[in-house]
Amino acid sequence: MLQSWVSQLGAAAVLVVCLYALFAGAWRERFGAVVYLCAWLVSFGFGMTDAAHSTLYLLVSDMICLQGFVVIAWKSPHPWAKWAVAAQLVCVALELLTLLRAGVLNWYFLTVENLAGWGVLLALLLGAVAAAQARREARRQA
Repeated sequence: MLQSWVSQLGAAAVLVVCLYALFAGAWRERFGAVVYLCAWLVSFGFGMTDAAHSTLYLLVSDMICLQGFVVIAWKSPHPWAKWAVAAQLVCVALELLTLLRAGVLNWYFLTVENLAGWGVLLALLLGAVAAAQARREARRQA
């Protein structure tokens, strides 16, 4: 799965954003980083085992991620979690359409799936940056 420089760049982005959220974020961002990282590792492992059912495996890992982000977004005052749920929901819906053989083209699947994944990472990064700034501001005022 890490054969091209694009996939290696994506893996580095996932690791950097999740590690930043783990160290700089509040509990919501930390939980989101752990959920996203675990789902990414599960899909990475499934990608190495069986290519015939890769969409089904992606659906399983994305459902885990979606459920984790729904837990974070539930009654949360932070908007980043809702954006992460929306982007993750796009991933899950696209995978369901593919499994139902709704005629989703391969390039369309890959493009939308990657854009939605980057959207989740961007939402997580913005949430971690906002949490770090709020923590810095609280220290200054104390």
